[in-house]
Amino acid sequence: MNIKNNFSDNRIDSADNREGLAILGAGQFGEACLNLINQSCTKVLAFGDNSPSLQGTAIRNIPVLSVEQAVAKNPCIILIAVKGTDRAQSLKKQAAEAGFHGSFLLLDDLMNRFDIRKASVIRMAERIKELDIPGDIAELGVFRGELSRELNALFPNRTLHLFDTFEGFDSRDIDREKAGGFSMARENDFSDTSMEAVEKRMPFPETVRFHKGYFPETAEGLENCRFSLVSLDADLYAPTLAGIEFFYPRLLSGGMIVLHDYNSRRFRGAKRAVEAYEAAHGPLLLVPLSDLHGSAVIIRTDSRIL
Repeated sequence: MNIKNNFSDNRIDSADNREGLAILGAGQFGEACLNLINQSCTKVLAFGDNSPSLQGTAIRNIPVLSVEQAVAKNPCIILIAVKGTDRAQSLKKQAAEAGFHGSFLLLDDLMNRFDIRKASVIRMAERIKELDIPGDIAELGVFRGELSRELNALFPNRTLHLFDTFEGFDSRDIDREKAGGFSMARENDFSDTSMEAVEKRMPFPETVRFHKGYFPETAEGLENCRFSLVSLDADLYAPTLAGIEFFYPRLLSGGMIVLHDYNSRRFRGAKRAVEAYEAAHGPLLLVPLSDLHGSAVIIRTDSRIL
C-alpha cells in the first residue's frame, strides 16, 4: 500500500519505513481489523475512540486515545472501523476537523467487497465435495438468509435445514445471557425478517426445509440426520451450546461447523458455550478465523456418531 499525503513526519523513526495508520473505532471491528493489517509495511500507531471508558487502555499494546490524539500521531492513513454510514461519516469529519489530510479507508466499503467467512465457506464446500462427504447441510441462526442462499447454491442437490425463530431472540435465551453477563442482547433483536422473505432468496427452494421456532425443540424428529456442513450463527450462549450438542455428534467425519462470534466481544456467550461443551466432552478441533465477527471452524475427524 503506497498512499501519498501531505505529512512529512509520519514515520515511526528513521529506520522504520512503514506507513503509519490509525484505527478509529476501538470496538470489536477495530480489534478484528488489527489482525488483518499487514504490519510488515503498515505501522498501527493508535486507536482513536470517543468512549471515555476505552481511552487510556490498550489493545495488544497499541494505545486507545481520543480521536484528536490519534490524529496527532500523524498517520498516513485512517481506517474508520465502524459500521453504518452516519457513524463513519461523523468520525471522518471529526478527524478532518482535528487536522487530518491523509487518506481514509472505510470498513463499510471493504466489507461490501470482501467477506472472509463466506469465502471460507466456499472453500469448505469445495473440500467436502472433493472428499465426497455425504450428509445434509444446516444453518442455525438464519436471520435474512444471506449465508443460507450461499449454502443452497453451493449444495443444490442436498437438503438444507434452516433453523430460526424468524422473530428475533427468545426471552428464555435472553434470561441466560443476563445471568451469565454474556451480552447486552435484547428480546426480539434481529426480528426484522420472515421465513417467507428468506424462502424467496433461495435459488433451489425445493431442497430447503424450514424449522421455525425455538431450538432445540425444532430439531425433534431429525435425530437420525447426518450433516457435512453446518453454519451455527445463534449469537447467544444457550442456543449456541444446544447447537453444538445437537450437530457435532451428527457430523460425519471430515464435516465442519462454521461457528459465528467465537471471538466476538459483543456476543461472548458463543465462546463460553464452546468451553462448556469441551468441559463436558473433551477438546474440539477448532480453528479460529480472522473475519470481523470472530468466527471459527470446528472439524469432525473421527467416525463415531450417535
